Amino acid sequence: MTDLLIVATALVILVLLFWYLQLKTGFLSTRFFVQVGGLIVIGGLGIYLGIRLLSLSLSVINILGALALFAIAVYHLAFTFFKLTTEADSRYRKLHKANRAVVNYDMKHERFVVTTDDGVKLRGVMLNYHPEGHDKAVIVCHGAGRSKNTIPIVQTCEVLATRYVVFAFDFRGHMESGGEFKADGDTDADLKAVIDYVRGLGYQKVAVFGWSIGAWTALLSASRGRLIDAIIAGSPPPINIADTRQIELMQRYRWISLLVRFGVAVMRNFRARLGDYALQITEFAARVPANIPVLLVFNDYDYTSRVDASKFDELYEKLPGDREKLQLPGKGHLFDWPNTYFLWTKMLDWLNARF
Repeated sequence: MTDLLIVATALVILVLLFWYLQLKTGFLSTRFFVQVGGLIVIGGLGIYLGIRLLSLSLSVINILGALALFAIAVYHLAFTFFKLTTEADSRYRKLHKANRAVVNYDMKHERFVVTTDDGVKLRGVMLNYHPEGHDKAVIVCHGAGRSKNTIPIVQTCEVLATRYVVFAFDFRGHMESGGEFKADGDTDADLKAVIDYVRGLGYQKVAVFGWSIGAWTALLSASRGRLIDAIIAGSPPPINIADTRQIELMQRYRWISLLVRFGVAVMRNFRARLGDYALQITEFAARVPANIPVLLVFNDYDYTSRVDASKFDELYEKLPGDREKLQLPGKGHLFDWPNTYFLWTKMLDWLNARF
């Protein structure tokens, strides 16, 4: 019985420690094998304790306790399975899930840290392969539930770095950055902090490439007067954020929102909670200064926002000034092979002409 208490105590401590590190820090987000190992150990201990309880007696209390332990085990082991098959950059991941995988930067880079006006610490990387005196920089903003280390973001940064100095960072609540993500306009403070940092380094011209919520943020920041010289907006949600599938589910099933938040913290390496969704992209996009050129990129059908190209066309018509659009064929959410190659080519050509 003593050994059972020891194992039970170890399980409780491990569960509390694991979820503290997962929900409050970026420690596990950058240590894949530690994260998966913790999930496996928790799952294994849960199964072991459940079996031991049932072996003692089949009383109602023991049966209920064993079921609870099995539920805990299944919950954690399920994350292990999905991490290996969808999120990890491993041989177990299916090819079409590549845009979720997390990788490191192979090219030489420098790390930086900035603090937002509301006190959130953001972590990022700079790729600079150009002689001193280069005065143009591109800031890359990832999508919700992704990060600066998501495969298409890393690849895009390395492509852009062939011509420009590139800065990529994690939005609040994502990967290595602090804070919590609400998607209610809070990311504007993040982009502003990075723009100020880049400008402070002496770069005279700053472009922003954003993907999904990153594109949404770029347009919002421009509408608020942030010092941006050009924007490539890739698949910004053309609808109210509150109408996106992820927010709808969290609002509809608030009673399980805590379990959902735990899940996305593991599966997508970010910490999120519901916010106040009053901002409308069709309203603030119209306030983007006319002197900022914008390239809007979208698919025939966006499977994340669940809208067809007509919604993006409506958004495009709201944009003032120098604007251009690129419609990628088929269903997708910007980074879907082989469209990615056409996107990179267009981005470089467009920036060369407008930036």
